[in-house]
Amino acid sequence: MISRADLMNAFDAVSLYIERHTSLVCPSCKNICCINKHGNYDDSDEIFIRALGLGSLEQLYDRMDTEPCRYLQSSGCSLPRYRRPFRCTWYFCEGLLSSMQDDPPREYRAFIRNLENLRLLRQEILNPPVV
Repeated sequence: MISRADLMNAFDAVSLYIERHTSLVCPSCKNICCINKHGNYDDSDEIFIRALGLGSLEQLYDRMDTEPCRYLQSSGCSLPRYRRPFRCTWYFCEGLLSSMQDDPPREYRAFIRNLENLRLLRQEILNPPVV
């Protein structure tokens, strides 16, 4: 059984790395790709958020899909990573990827391992093993 602490630790390991880069890239962004359409939760997000013990998600449909995401601020997303739709955790724009590729290979590989760990934990929650 996966604990809430395991999940939060996995999110923290991923978030620290990504947010270091979004703080460099997002403030100077000229082509906003964090659009409202991507800020909508799917059924898997709902299951996962509940597994974290965070209750239900608020779905808002008062913006056009092509408008900037309601949670986007000048330095990136205002939501903690564990409250975001999972597609936001996996999306890396060209500028963000470029910034990450400038890191030492060891740091980048550690990030990829942490991201894969988070994906596997999420997958186990969404598709628990049959006993």
